[in-house]
Amino acid sequence: MNRLVLWVSMFTCAMIQAVVPAWHSLGQAKAPLLLGVVLYYALSRVTLQVLEASILAGLLQDSLGPIPVGFSVLAFVTVGLLVNQFRDRVFGEHWFTHVIMGIGASVIVTMILYILLVGAGSRTGVSFSFVMSKSLGMSLLGIVTFPAVYFSIEKLDRALGNVNRGEI
Repeated sequence: MNRLVLWVSMFTCAMIQAVVPAWHSLGQAKAPLLLGVVLYYALSRVTLQVLEASILAGLLQDSLGPIPVGFSVLAFVTVGLLVNQFRDRVFGEHWFTHVIMGIGASVIVTMILYILLVGAGSRTGVSFSFVMSKSLGMSLLGIVTFPAVYFSIEKLDRALGNVNRGEI
């Protein structure tokens, strides 16, 4: 059932992320729903499930946009493993943690993707101010989306009996 929840949440978030238009006033940022799924698994699961969620989310993210396949995988795996490494030191169920994680992870993923794309020569002519405005937009959207994604997946997990109350 754990894998079923992972796949259903990934594809649901991918479909919503694909349908919702980018916010031009926020640097053409899209809601980081797939990143929210990765952060949920990073805060509540073991490393192997975090890797599975990160790789699947990265492949879905790359297939939804113009980024070459594999770049988002590296960014999501980096953020997922970093959060998973320190999950015992934060209050994983608290909404404030979700807000801070949404901000931080959105900025880190945006910066990693920018560095990878510029390093590979795929994105020449993209100004750093555009990347910073996109980073700001992603973090503002992460404030809203990550707590919603976390609580939705947690509720689905509890309804299917994957976790008991107080276990996450």
